[in-house]
Amino acid sequence: MLSTIDNPAISSNFRATTWILLGGLTFQLLATLLTLRITLLLSTILLFSRLLPTLMITRGLLPNAELSAVHPGKTSVLFPNRDGSPSSHLQKPASQGVAVLILGIRISHPLGLFAPGAKQTGDFFFSLVKDLNSHPIEENGWLGGSTVSGHPSDASSNGHLSIIGYFRSMDDLNRFAHGKEHREAWNWWNANAGKMPHIGIYHEAYDVPAHHWETVYLQTPRMGLGAARVKGRVRRKESVGGCWEGVWRSSAGRMGREGEGWMVVGMGTRIDTDTL
Repeated sequence: MLSTIDNPAISSNFRATTWILLGGLTFQLLATLLTLRITLLLSTILLFSRLLPTLMITRGLLPNAELSAVHPGKTSVLFPNRDGSPSSHLQKPASQGVAVLILGIRISHPLGLFAPGAKQTGDFFFSLVKDLNSHPIEENGWLGGSTVSGHPSDASSNGHLSIIGYFRSMDDLNRFAHGKEHREAWNWWNANAGKMPHIGIYHEAYDVPAHHWETVYLQTPRMGLGAARVKGRVRRKESVGGCWEGVWRSSAGRMGREGEGWMVVGMGTRIDTDTL
């Protein structure tokens, strides 16, 4: 039960005050059905089951699972050659373009996920993501994506759910838009949107040419374009000495634009390019 409540989609569906009131009501019901002492004991055990691991991780007595996924230092994205041959792109960053898709849902209803039509809309949303992830890049050009929850801007508004995804090209994105899974979802939406004025969907698409993008990740897990996967040989480039490392030391360099009059600024001790 606790794991269900901890699900971000569920926990964010209700405001903190609602959860506090539900907790208080649950305590009163248990105190009525059992005894006050037993209810206090159960509540204390549950509370310590949450606090104790947190304190032990903070003191270094337990491993930090979140930290174990973090890549130390400074990392960036590198595309290998499409034929899988050894990459010459180590000195030619951002030498390929990329298409970016932001696809999302917003529910403007006090019931949130339990609003009419919300489940069906969410099912179609996740079926599209599942379909994209189930095919190799050679078939659909899908590099990968990250699901992002947008928190409400104030106490009286709802959040939204988005996926920020990356395609090899705009042609690949267009093929997805006209594919079977997306067409089924679109047909369902067109047939039902009029009955669901409280549900909104949106997308943004960007066709980014080569040398017009860059990535930097400082002490983060694989995320965004850095979590994408493409077919190719693993390449790793590390700098364990100084803070300046070739073309990767600046924004202009990571775009492959160094030498075009851009200001050279940067920092870092390590460039790890085994992601792509």
